[in-house]
Amino acid sequence: MSNDVLKRQKGPNWGLIGTIVGFVVIFWAGAAILPPLPPIYLSSLPTMEPVGSLVGYCKDFPERCVVTGNLESGVAFMEISDYGCPHCAEFNKNMTPLLQAEFIDDITWVVMPFALGSSTSPSAAAVFCAADQSQELGMQFHKNVFRLQGSAMAHTPGGFTAVAEQIDGLDVAEFDACVEDGRNLAKVRLNQQAARDRGLQSTPTLFLNDGMIRWSEEELELLQSRIAFALGR
Repeated sequence: MSNDVLKRQKGPNWGLIGTIVGFVVIFWAGAAILPPLPPIYLSSLPTMEPVGSLVGYCKDFPERCVVTGNLESGVAFMEISDYGCPHCAEFNKNMTPLLQAEFIDDITWVVMPFALGSSTSPSAAAVFCAADQSQELGMQFHKNVFRLQGSAMAHTPGGFTAVAEQIDGLDVAEFDACVEDGRNLAKVRLNQQAARDRGLQSTPTLFLNDGMIRWSEEELELLQSRIAFALGR
């Protein structure tokens, strides 16, 4: 074999290299003009964050929470509100009745009496005083005590009595005695610690089973969709 042939064999195969380079250029050029894949649009749904569940906390410590609805359901919806929080009052006034009208027979509805600070702790403790007589009475007091917001009666024993007197079946004298001796303030402190341990930073905060939902007032239909999906509807 001649030296010229050997030299030709040992040199780079420019034809093959040119083909590869051309292919790469065409590939990347094509990729550049292809339309991007549509994003998965999740911002239209309430954010659900898997955290240590406060629903589970209430199962472990039922005396620290108030429940209604279908107690045998595998779906639990939980509300955590501060009784001085305007958005919490709006949630209870405008959204709770609609959600309960649609789902109360199919889900466990849980309230954990809670306070972001010491000024509203007496209201949370008063909810427990009503719940000590029955869970349903506690739930009614929870809803109605928000009506005191913005008044001089808010978070006061006199205000609590006024609310209690409007609830059929509630023993007001027994309720007043409970409020006066402050027996349930310790439960409120325990709930505050449990909420802090699970990263709760604002109210209202909602849970659907183990998922935490950051709530805003525009999300009624989205909450309905979440609950319906959890129920398999």
